[in-house]
Amino acid sequence: MAKEICNFYSTVGVNISVLKIIQRLSFFSGVLMLLSGRILGQDMQSTDDPKLLFGLDKVTDIHIRIQAEEWAKLQPPIGLEMDIEAAFGDLIKDAVMGKHFRSEKSTRPGLAGYLGVDHQYGKADVRIAEETVQGVGLRYKGNGTFLEYVEGDFTKRLSFKIDFNEYEEDLSFRGLGKINLNNNISDPSLLRESLSYALFREAGIPCSRVGYARVSLTVPGQFDRQPHGLYTLVEQVDKRFLKDRYGSSKGLLMKPSTFGSFRYLGEDWAEYEIGFVPKTSATEAQKKHVIEFAKLIHKDGDQAFEERLETYLDVDQFLRFLAVNALLSNLDSFLGGTQNHYIYLEPSSNKFQFLPWDMDHSFGAFPLKGTPDSRRDLSIDHPAGMKHTLIERVLSIQDHKETYHAYLDTYLETIFGEEKMFGQIHSAAAFVRPLVGINGPKALDLFDAVLAEEPVWYEPHPLKYFVTERRESVRRQLDGISAGSVLEEGSPDWKAIIPWLLGGLVVILLNLSAWLWGVVAGFQGSMLWGGLNLFFYPLAPVIYGFVIQKTLGRRSALWTLFCFTCLVGFIIIMIVQKPG
Repeated sequence: MAKEICNFYSTVGVNISVLKIIQRLSFFSGVLMLLSGRILGQDMQSTDDPKLLFGLDKVTDIHIRIQAEEWAKLQPPIGLEMDIEAAFGDLIKDAVMGKHFRSEKSTRPGLAGYLGVDHQYGKADVRIAEETVQGVGLRYKGNGTFLEYVEGDFTKRLSFKIDFNEYEEDLSFRGLGKINLNNNISDPSLLRESLSYALFREAGIPCSRVGYARVSLTVPGQFDRQPHGLYTLVEQVDKRFLKDRYGSSKGLLMKPSTFGSFRYLGEDWAEYEIGFVPKTSATEAQKKHVIEFAKLIHKDGDQAFEERLETYLDVDQFLRFLAVNALLSNLDSFLGGTQNHYIYLEPSSNKFQFLPWDMDHSFGAFPLKGTPDSRRDLSIDHPAGMKHTLIERVLSIQDHKETYHAYLDTYLETIFGEEKMFGQIHSAAAFVRPLVGINGPKALDLFDAVLAEEPVWYEPHPLKYFVTERRESVRRQLDGISAGSVLEEGSPDWKAIIPWLLGGLVVILLNLSAWLWGVVAGFQGSMLWGGLNLFFYPLAPVIYGFVIQKTLGRRSALWTLFCFTCLVGFIIIMIVQKPG
C-alpha cells in the first residue's frame, strides 16, 4: 500500500513538473511570437481592427439588405425633376449675391440641395467581411455624384453613407461610426481619391483611410443586385476619427458650405452655423475664435494679419496641406473656396488645421475650371486664383512663401517623385483592374484610358501623363522660368474659347447661307416649296432639291446637307471636348 502511495505521489509530481515546463514553454513561445512579429514589422491585428478594411490593395465584400418601405425613405420626392441647369443657375445667383452654398429648397448644403434633395436615412442590415450588423442607417450621399439619379432605375450606382449609430447610439463596426461608399462616377479608374489620400498622409496631413468595396444590394420583392458595383470605401471624418488622429475629439470640427474660404459673416454665430456647418458642438470660446480668425483674414490690415496669424492658424500644417492640393491641381476642394474639406480647431494648440475630403476630381480632373492643359500648368503661387483671400495673404508673407516652396521642392523629389508615383499607380491599378468589370461592359475601356500614356478625346487627363506634366510645370515655376496658369473664378480661358467661338460663327454663317439658298430655290419652284423651305430647314430644302429635281434645288440641297453636317459635327465635338 505504501509503495502504491509513493508511486501515486511520484507520478503526480512528475506531471506537475511537466505542466510547469509546458507553461513556461508556452509563455516563452508567446513572447518569441510577439517579438518575431515586431521584428518582421507585422502588427498583431485582430479581426476587429478597422485597418483591415483599408489600403490600396484591400477589397471588402459588403452586402446591403434593406426592406422596400425603408428603401423608399432614401428616395427623393416622387416626381423630382433633375433640372440641373436650373440648380446651377440658382447656385450661381447665390454665389454672386454672397450667400451660402445652401438652397432654400433643402436643409443640406451643396448642389443636390438646389435640386430639392435632402438625403434621408432608412434602416438596413449590412454584412461586411462576413460580419452582419443589423439596424444601421443607410442613405444616399453626394452632390455631383447624385446627378445620375433616375427615379425607379435601380441600376444606377449612387454613392451611399452607412451610419452604424443612426438608430442605436452605441452601435459601431470595428470602432467606426460611419463609412462612405463612393461610386466614383467621375473617376472610372477609382484611383484618384485613394492615391490622393495616400499623398496627403505621406505629407503628414491627418486624413481618411481608403479601401475598396464590392457592394451587393438587396431590396426583397424589388431587386437583388449581386454585385451592385465596385466602390471606394472611405473612412468618415468624425469624433472617432479625431480621437484616433489627435488623441482628442474636444476640438471644433467644421465642414464649410459657403462661397469663399473662411468668410467673415459678422458677429452672429448663427450665420457661421449655416456657412461653416459645425460637426461637433461649439463652445463659446471656440465660436469666438472662429469669428476672430475670419475677421483677421478679411478685415484686418497686413501688419496685424502677419503678427496674429500664427495665433489662429497652424501655418506649417496649412502650407503642407496647400502644397499637396497644388501638386494635385485639386480644384474641387479648398482651392475652390467652398466645400470638400474639413477645418479642425485642434484643442491642445487652439489653432485651425485643414483636412482633405472628396478627391475624385484630383489629378487635374475638375472640368469646371480651366482646360486640361491649364490645370496641369496650375500656378503654385495662385492655385485658387487671385481672389482666395486666405491663400493670397498667407503666401504674401515671404517666410511662409519660402517654406511653401521648400515643401513643393521636397515633395517633387520624394512623395510626388515620378518613379515613386508611377510605381504606386501601377501597383494600385494592377489590383483594381480585375475588379472594374463589375461596373459594366464599358468600365474597363474607361479605366484603361485613365492609365494610358497619352490623353484621348474622352479622357483628357490620364494619371501618369498628369504626373509628368505637373512635375515639369511645378519645377519650372520653382526655378522662376514660368508663372503657371492662374485660373480665376468665373473668368473664362479666352485662349481656349476664342477658337470655338470663331468655329461656331463660321458654322452658323454656313447654315445661314444654306437656308437662304434653299428659300430662294424653293420660291423659284412654287410658293408652297418656298414657304416650306422657309420654315422647315434643313428637311424641306433637302426634299425639294432631290424630289423636285430642279438643278438649283439639287445644288441647294447638297450645300444644305454639307452645312448641316458641319453643324452637327461641331456640336458633337463640343460635347466630347468640353471647351474651357
